Amino acid sequence: MSNSLIIRLLGMLIITLALSSCSTVFLNDSDGTSLNALGEPRVLEMQMHLTRGSDSSTMDLVVEVRKQGLTVIGSSFGIRIFTLSYNGNLIAEGTGTGLPFYVPNKLIVDDVILALSSRSALEGKLPKNCKLVRVGEVGKIYCDERLLVNVEHQKTADKNELVLVERFQPEYKVNFVISEVK
Repeated sequence: MSNSLIIRLLGMLIITLALSSCSTVFLNDSDGTSLNALGEPRVLEMQMHLTRGSDSSTMDLVVEVRKQGLTVIGSSFGIRIFTLSYNGNLIAEGTGTGLPFYVPNKLIVDDVILALSSRSALEGKLPKNCKLVRVGEVGKIYCDERLLVNVEHQKTADKNELVLVERFQPEYKVNFVISEVK
């Protein structure tokens, strides 16, 4: 085996280990708290723009919030990218081609939960090792004294909601534009 192949394999192993240790806010201590933070059952349309390093992806999401869980369907140009269902304990993966670059499913679900949770729900329903610190309009969530994520909610001129989520492990940003299906 050549040295360059060994180095590549070691690099891929390190990246895999780093990504598998990614931190979520709600899904690490899953006790149904995350579902309680979502409020009333409803169906939402969301546009999601995810940027990680020099890679980016934009897609449409349909999100169904139920008392028993959450379903997130992501598509781009009519092609289903992923289908994720969360019941408060497990994330089930359905049909889809997958994201063009790696972001774990649990982080996608966690980001949707963060985007849909009200400020008061975030403050009252974070796991016990996490706290929310407000700096202006930005909510900074620390878990075990480590900054995991920034969340900022804004209203748009057309009464939709813009939510900016910035993660620090792994590093990426997600912008959601949310509108409720009537």
